[in-house]
Amino acid sequence: MPTLALTSVADVRVVPTSEWDHLVLRLGGSDSYTGAAYYRASALIEPAGTVPVLLHHVQDEDELALPLLLRPLPDGQGWDAVSAYGYGGPVATSEHVGEAFGTAFGEWANANGVITTFLRLHPLLGNARVVPSTAELVEINSTVVWDVAPGRVLPTLMHPHHRRAARKADRAGLDVVVISQPPTLGGFRELYDLTMRRRGADAFYFFRAEYWEALLAKREALGLLVVEGRLDGELVAALLCFSKGPWLHYHLGASSDSARIIGASHRCFLAAAEWAQTRGMTRFHLGGGLGGDATSPLFVFKHRFDPMTPPLRFHVAKFVHDRDRYRQLAGTESTDGYFPPWRRPA
Repeated sequence: MPTLALTSVADVRVVPTSEWDHLVLRLGGSDSYTGAAYYRASALIEPAGTVPVLLHHVQDEDELALPLLLRPLPDGQGWDAVSAYGYGGPVATSEHVGEAFGTAFGEWANANGVITTFLRLHPLLGNARVVPSTAELVEINSTVVWDVAPGRVLPTLMHPHHRRAARKADRAGLDVVVISQPPTLGGFRELYDLTMRRRGADAFYFFRAEYWEALLAKREALGLLVVEGRLDGELVAALLCFSKGPWLHYHLGASSDSARIIGASHRCFLAAAEWAQTRGMTRFHLGGGLGGDATSPLFVFKHRFDPMTPPLRFHVAKFVHDRDRYRQLAGTESTDGYFPPWRRPA
């Protein structure tokens, strides 16, 4: 495993953890997915030795900050960098600073043994426009945003199928509770693991206990929210969300077989949206479809909560900082498909 001794290079400063959230807030990008708490938690579901880092670049009067996770390379000689699971990328005062950052970032990466960087960009921040030309910017379909602005009658605007499903859950006696900063995630985690096993999910999605503990420990900073749907006292559907400022993010969901029959998940999503609306939030970000596919049943399910609001475009960005090392590790010069290729799930 490489030794972490990061240096500031070429106008790119490594920000102390104590300054992380203040800087991101000052640059206008404060969000659960860009905060230090989420990056520290997300490091726990990456390979051993992964560390969070925030970079800061200043160009004249413009500034840019980039949160990253540095993962030790499989051969132990250097790192690859990635956004935390979810949404990330640069936070900047101006899109014009992106090009200057791209050059400086490449120098910083080479000086610190970072071979590649993979960014999952943040649709609500719209930061794809800040990505420098030194990266390969790839559009990966869309993500769904539910407009929960005050004055919108949310159930009325849902697709008729979703309205019927939510009413069916009410008739079945589903008891829905929204819990802000929950004292435990035990019930959610148990149902979530059962859901992942039923769906045959990749091993990555069976998160270690340390991840759940980290989310719970930082529930205030993350704006952690759990929505529970219980039938005769049994937890049959649940959502785990993050709330920060004007936005609520759907992060993870879980449901039993019986929940699907009565529309329990539909009712839980509606409860979360109404909770956000009563607190003056404007967007409930539901995310995309399976593999970014806008035609997938998952995407259709999400979009039907607010079919009148257009989805947002979702992008990723790929940087290769050291072409020789990339070719050695990847066995190719191509960046097509899964990136970096040595992280492809087995």
